[in-house]
Formats: sequence, structure tokens, C-alpha cells
Amino acid sequence: MKSLSYVVAGVALLLSVEAGAAEDIWSMTTPEGTCRISFQDDPVADGIQSILQHDYACPEMLRNVSGYSMNNGDGTIILYTTFTGLEMVGRADKEKDGLYVGMIGDGTELTISFGETPDLPTKPQKPQKPKKPSGSSACLRYPDGGCAQPNDVGSPDVARGINSIQALTRLNIRGLPGMDGAVIGRLEKDQCVTVLGCVEKGGNVVWCEVDLPTFHGWTLKQDAGKVYSRNGCG
Repeated sequence: MKSLSYVVAGVALLLSVEAGAAEDIWSMTTPEGTCRISFQDDPVADGIQSILQHDYACPEMLRNVSGYSMNNGDGTIILYTTFTGLEMVGRADKEKDGLYVGMIGDGTELTISFGETPDLPTKPQKPQKPKKPSGSSACLRYPDGGCAQPNDVGSPDVARGINSIQALTRLNIRGLPGMDGAVIGRLEKDQCVTVLGCVEKGGNVVWCEVDLPTFHGWTLKQDAGKVYSRNGCG
């Protein structure tokens, strides 16, 4: 009977190891350190899937990353936190299969690579791509999930007298037009502000410079997946 229990325990352990090995492990790395993750299928918001962290002591800047979306096919990974409401916190662009490079937070360098120990020689293995969220459509979406209206996509049409935007969610205001710009303020949902100008990056990312009573700065109006502000107010 004792030998049988040893066999059962051994089989259970083998199944556990095989299940763990079947899960694709990726590494998020900043100058502070590395956090091992898996890209999951379950949604945390519309068009955004969950990230499972495998380390209890991930670097502070990575600790709150809990969701992702794939954009430009598998060319870009957008990272989100859902702990204080949905907020985009980072972005990484594909360098090659199994390697994405970008920024997180206020411009900290970020690498997302396939495998648990990217800096050590390992047995060659074919990297598995993060899965693009199922059920996503080709349209750009508002933060609440609906498809954005054509007149809200892109920069405001100043020639038609539209020189303002209305935030559809809480947005950071940065000192420069990019994720590397320092956060200098915030727009609240439904807040309307005057636009001083906009710049487009990569054909689908739009940053607009907005004017507030005591300062001005840049806010992300849209990225490859979502439109965060309407053109015009009302």
C-alpha cells in the first residue's frame, strides 16, 4: 500500500511539472530587474487580456502590470494596470520573434522576451507569440468598448473650427508627446480642454498638446487600439 502511494504521488508530481512546462513563460525586464509572466486568455477589460505574474517579488515598476493588448497584428504589446482603474502604463514594439523593446512608466527602458532566463544560453526553442485577444474587431474603440465614430478618430479638424477635445477616461498629461514624457497633470473623464496642436506617430498614435488654466502639456488622444478623447466638446 505504501509503494502504491509513492507511485500516485510521483504521477501527480509529473503531471504538475508537465502542466507548468506547457505554459509559455515570458520575461519583462527593466534596469530594476526581471519579472516572469504569462499572457493569458481571460479578459480584464474589453479588448484587454490578463497577465499572470510568476514572481512574488517583481520589481516595483512591473508589479502592477496586470493586462495587455496586441496591436498592429503582433507588432506591439500595450501594457495596462487595473489596480486603480484601467490605465495604459507601457508599450513594447517587436524587434524579432520572441523579443519586444519599449518603455514603461515615465520612460524606463523595457524588454519583453520569450523564456525565463533571456540572458543565459539556453536550448534553442521556437518562441510562441502572445495571443491577440479574441473577438476584437478592426475598429478603433472608445474606453467603454464601443467603436469610435469616424469624426473622433485622428486629430481635431481645426479647419472646421474644432479646436478642443473631451476626455473619455482619466488621462495623464505629460511634458512631452510620448510615454517617456514626465507626468505633470491629469485630465478627468468628460473634461473639455483647448488643443494647441497634435502630432501623429506611426500613423495611428496621436498626442495632443492641451491648454489648461495654469499650464499646458501633452495627452495621448489615441493609440493603435483605442480613442481616448472625442474631437470637440458637448
